[in-house]
Amino acid sequence: MVIRSDKMTTTFLFSKTMQLPETLKSVLRTLGFIGQAPIESYRQLIDHTEKNAAYVSQVTLYTYIKARAGTQYPKLFTNEDFLTSLRIARWHIFGAAVADMALFAAAQFHGSGALDHDRSAAFAGGIMDEVLTNYEQQDVAPKVFLEMLAEGHRRAAFASWADIADGPAAFQTSSDAVFHWAPIADELKALDEEIVRNSIHLRWIGVRRDTKALLRHDAILASWTPPDRVR
Repeated sequence: MVIRSDKMTTTFLFSKTMQLPETLKSVLRTLGFIGQAPIESYRQLIDHTEKNAAYVSQVTLYTYIKARAGTQYPKLFTNEDFLTSLRIARWHIFGAAVADMALFAAAQFHGSGALDHDRSAAFAGGIMDEVLTNYEQQDVAPKVFLEMLAEGHRRAAFASWADIADGPAAFQTSSDAVFHWAPIADELKALDEEIVRNSIHLRWIGVRRDTKALLRHDAILASWTPPDRVR
C-alpha cells in the first residue's frame, strides 16, 4: 500500500500480492476498495462461514467487554477465572454464529427453489459439522459442545426458511448467545441489552449482503454431496 498526500488528498494503491490483516480487509471491503472472490464450491462456503462467524462473534464479544471494563480491560487478562469464562463464552457465541450463518446460506438455496426443506436442513447441517468438528478444544466439555452442534441441527430441522432468508430471523441465536454468555455481571448486561444486540446485528448486515452477492448457486450445489437420507 502506498499513501500519497497532496493538498490533503490521500490515495491508496493496493497490490494483489499484498498480505493485509483480515480486520483491515473487512474495513476496505465495506468501503469498496477491494472486492471478495465469489463462493463457487461447498468447501468455499464452509470456509466463508467459519471466517465470518469467527470475526463477528469475537469482535462483538471483545468490543463489549472492552467498553464495559474501560481502563481495567488489560487487567482482566491476568485473572484466570475471567479467562476461563471468556474462553467458554467465545465457543458458545462462535457456535451460535456458525449455525446462524449456515442456516442463512441454506435459506438462499431454499428460496431459489434449488433445495426442499429436508435438503436445506442437510445442507446447513453439513456446514455446521464441517466447521465445529474441526476444532480440538478443552474449554467446553465435549458433551456440552456436541449439544451445541445438536441444537444447530434441531434449528435446521424445524426452520422457517422464508423467514430466515430475509436475514434478521437467522441471526437471533448469536445475539442471544452474546447477551447470555458474555462474562459481564447480569445487572450490567440488563442495562446494555439493546446496545449489545444492535452491535452484533449491525455487524451481520454486511455479512448477509456479501454472502447473498457472492453465492454461485449452481456451482456450489454441483460440488455438494448430500447425505444418503436426502438423496
